[in-house]
Amino acid sequence: MKKYNYDDINILVADQNRQLRASIKGILHQAGFRSISDAATAQQMEEMIEHNCPDLLLCDMDLPEGNVCRIINRLRHNHLGNNPFCSVILFIDAPNEDTFKMASLAGFDDLQIKPIIGQKILKRVNMLIENRKPFVVTTDYIGPDRRKDYREGTQEIPIFDVPNSLLKKAEGSFNERDFIDEVTKTLWDINEQKIERHAFQISYLVQRVIPAYQNKDFSRNTLELISKLVRVSRDIEARLNDSDYTHLSGLVGTFASVANNIYKSGTNPLNRDLNLLSELTIAIQAAFNTSLDNK
Repeated sequence: MKKYNYDDINILVADQNRQLRASIKGILHQAGFRSISDAATAQQMEEMIEHNCPDLLLCDMDLPEGNVCRIINRLRHNHLGNNPFCSVILFIDAPNEDTFKMASLAGFDDLQIKPIIGQKILKRVNMLIENRKPFVVTTDYIGPDRRKDYREGTQEIPIFDVPNSLLKKAEGSFNERDFIDEVTKTLWDINEQKIERHAFQISYLVQRVIPAYQNKDFSRNTLELISKLVRVSRDIEARLNDSDYTHLSGLVGTFASVANNIYKSGTNPLNRDLNLLSELTIAIQAAFNTSLDNK
């Protein structure tokens, strides 16, 4: 097995069980890791990530004083700390469909079921150093690609490798300035991916919202869809200035305003707004397809 240097790798262990934290820290220290911090609550973990984002986060999903999955999601979307590509191993007590779905949407790298076994953690850390999964970007998600296969009829989404400070420090090749440049470039690429995924999502949502209004088949689900449509279009609008799609700002801004008008109208939107939403959707798709063809 390849020899790594763990001295400079920063690790944060977050679990409310003091004994477990001490045990994990001891095992990591014995393996050669020297920069290990710990937190007992989600709030402490969040503050430590903001102050000094680790290369590796080991955390329990059920920490008190906060929502761990939301914190990881904020980290992945570059709303917390300075390294959205920090490696994350998440601990859970009991696996079930709801728990796994919530955790998966957050963007963790690896999931470990308690009780935690020290040697297994070390193996998973080395896996993240040597064979970390590439990332994927969708409308709601940024994180490791866990798809089993491509489903016919769905949009084909590219995967890409992300900056891995865990690997670079283990190899002894880490340079802070170069890493920051690499993170900045990858964030630009992610922003482009988000915009393109959002454009596809807009078309998908409009195809479901418009018939619901036209057929008087309005339901709670319809309200959720139009709410998401507003959210997605506003997010595109905010991202356009930092992308190659700045020329579409006016078009997307108009779409977002019309979608918001429909949302505010409740069950009785103006027909002209519904018609305009359809027309703007076609225009946005055509504009994005033209831009993609010219890349």
